[in-house]
Amino acid sequence: MGKSNMRDHENNSTLKALFQPIKEFMNERLPKGVGLPHTLGSSLLALIVVQLVTGILLAIYYSPNAAVAYDSVKYIEGYVLFGKLIRGIHHFAASAFVIIIALHLLRTYFYGAYKKPRQFNWISGVLLLLIVLGFAFTGYLLPWDMKAYFATKVGINVGGSVPVVGHFLVKLLQGGSKMGSLTLTRFYALHIIILPLGLILLAGLHVVLIRLHGPTPPWRKEGEPVEYGHRFFPRQLFLDTLVASTVILVVVLLAAKYGAPLDPKADPNNTSYVPRPDWYFYGLFQLLKIFEGRLEFIGAVVIPGLFFTLLILLPFLDKNPERDLIRRPFISSLGASTTLVILVLTVWGAAEGQKSKKQFEANLADKARKPEAEMVADVDQGETLFMELKCAACHLLPSQEENIPPGLEFAGNKYQVSWLRDFLREPYRIRWIKKNQRPLVRMPNFDLSATEAANLAGYLMTYKMDFKFPAVDMDWTETDNDMVESGKDLFGELGCNSCHTLQGSGGKIGPDLSHVGSKLQENYMFHLIKSPDKIIPGTPMKDFKLEDDDVIDLVAYLKSLK
Repeated sequence: MGKSNMRDHENNSTLKALFQPIKEFMNERLPKGVGLPHTLGSSLLALIVVQLVTGILLAIYYSPNAAVAYDSVKYIEGYVLFGKLIRGIHHFAASAFVIIIALHLLRTYFYGAYKKPRQFNWISGVLLLLIVLGFAFTGYLLPWDMKAYFATKVGINVGGSVPVVGHFLVKLLQGGSKMGSLTLTRFYALHIIILPLGLILLAGLHVVLIRLHGPTPPWRKEGEPVEYGHRFFPRQLFLDTLVASTVILVVVLLAAKYGAPLDPKADPNNTSYVPRPDWYFYGLFQLLKIFEGRLEFIGAVVIPGLFFTLLILLPFLDKNPERDLIRRPFISSLGASTTLVILVLTVWGAAEGQKSKKQFEANLADKARKPEAEMVADVDQGETLFMELKCAACHLLPSQEENIPPGLEFAGNKYQVSWLRDFLREPYRIRWIKKNQRPLVRMPNFDLSATEAANLAGYLMTYKMDFKFPAVDMDWTETDNDMVESGKDLFGELGCNSCHTLQGSGGKIGPDLSHVGSKLQENYMFHLIKSPDKIIPGTPMKDFKLEDDDVIDLVAYLKSLK
């Protein structure tokens, strides 16, 4: 009995020792004036957790390869449970991180909290800002869309403007003479390994230094008597929790409403795209426009380098022991004017970014409106390309059973030439081999030019079996809303969405039908629905024995999905 009591006493002592630091922290008295402005650090810690969790979830599905990176992001958004929301949270939390850490540094600056003995608290905070900007720079390349490619290219070229080492910096970041898979894997490694380690170490050091020196008494010189007010618990803990929760709630709401942006897939040959970075780099981007040509080095390296150097050296340059703003007129004015300049450059960049975005969208619309006659296919060249790319090595067998890879024997009866041409330029996953399971192989991206894709599509359109697809007594241009609605109802009644996906919702067995109206010809869809096994022997698609009118309504509905 005595031994048992001793053991219980030892266990209680151990628990008390473990919880004693927490108890002391909760009961710590804070200097008067510490309150709402001092909650930003807790918000940053909460955002670090959010970014780590969402980053890990995204990394599970993301593929850092230029050929499939964009498709993996599309897959996350379209097929992963809450994938679009998770990516949106990661995106908006990054912006929140930049805003909160900037406000945190501004509060520290204007409160004079960088002065002795807290110089290294300040320096670790400035280094954390650089780490966060590093996350932003390496992160927006990963989707491998137009913005990712061209904005990163500008950023790498900025590194190339550094004297002596610029050439080596470009090669180090790109992994070669041009951007590609090596660039992507290097940025991915920086984003998920090196920068997180730096973030955790610096954030840990920052917290330790804060605990060592305690909160800075607002507006008081070091050594002056400090008046203490409330304890950390419950008031300050409540404020910290309230602000951090509000920040995260805003991030989640923005992610749910807007999601993360995704431009068209990166096309290095597209000269109409005007690269624009994310908003937190607008200031630097505008400096590059102000200092052009031979002066680019000033905007790219000198001014940013001088800015961060002065920030790091600030505790040693500012010898004034006062913390009161009125007694620090030069430092206060310098901080306010610098902040104003950064805001002006950012707003200026945002305004020009909107103009560039509208111009790019207009260019895309003009391109989409160009008549197909402008893309005249050279069938002979298409046949030569078909042989050179060894397309028949995968597409040798006729259409049958799961039809993966698809047979091409009646491609000219099946596909719309405009869709086929675009698909050949930028192939993407369409099919599932089994429920929720992608095929082990996929069509590679051969980086075809527009002319090559048009020629190859033109050649494939010569593959026809008209006897299998006799003309239907229906003018497909005359489908009306009643037919579309009837087909939509029939689509639901037959349970077509148990096998096919529409706009990210539905089964994952058959092909995605989200944009089937711009992909397949109406006559082909009619005969496939009417007699699926006759068109593709052994197909898992069910024959519903439908009347012609019902099939026509179904096709009218599918035709509307563009």
